[in-house]
Amino acid sequence: MGYKVFVSYKYKDYDVKHIDGGTNGTARDYVDYLQARKFSGDDLNMAESGDEDLSEFKDETIQTHLKDKIWGSSITLVLISPNMVDNSKSEEDQWIPWEVSYSLRTQTKAGRRSRPNALIAVVLPNILGQYNYFVSYNTYTDRNNQKRQVQSICTGNTFEIIRNNMFNQKNPNTEEVDGHKIYHGDSCYITTVEWEDFINDMESYFDKAIELRDKISEYNIQINVKKRDFS
Repeated sequence: MGYKVFVSYKYKDYDVKHIDGGTNGTARDYVDYLQARKFSGDDLNMAESGDEDLSEFKDETIQTHLKDKIWGSSITLVLISPNMVDNSKSEEDQWIPWEVSYSLRTQTKAGRRSRPNALIAVVLPNILGQYNYFVSYNTYTDRNNQKRQVQSICTGNTFEIIRNNMFNQKNPNTEEVDGHKIYHGDSCYITTVEWEDFINDMESYFDKAIELRDKISEYNIQINVKKRDFS
């Protein structure tokens, strides 16, 4: 395959469609599917996003843990699921924001430097088999009177660090249509794709994500995890 992949996901999100061969009934089943059918050996590094409370962890502890897991990978898959965000906790007390943050950093280990990872947001189907909790499609008429379909991403349904790295191209190609801003081209550093499309053409999505990584200077990359507001 050519790429080593780190997977960030919410281990105990039960609001996902049952996948053939799945045994947990959670987002973890999709990771197991990738490991069993799409990857081999150590090509896939699985993060464990369980109920571990990070509120007592020091930043150095989190850094050591994630540097060891993410080191050597070139692509991070973030599995988007309906309940990936625990609104009862601060983002800094949940693993996924930190996993994304360290995926976007230049890492140094044993005197060697590792570039930021390419990132792909893979949207899992909800329990009804639908993706519209995060992705929807609308048709509009362009300036040439041609009908076009555009993808809308519900960035408000995810972590701040993820939405801040979408639609973050420094000089995007946009147009106004019926009061809405339409983005053209590679406007997002984090590519968004539905699960079925992803598994049917993984290599092309990997290649595209790496292409964007090679142009990372064209994007406003945000690596900070949202801290708790005590006000």
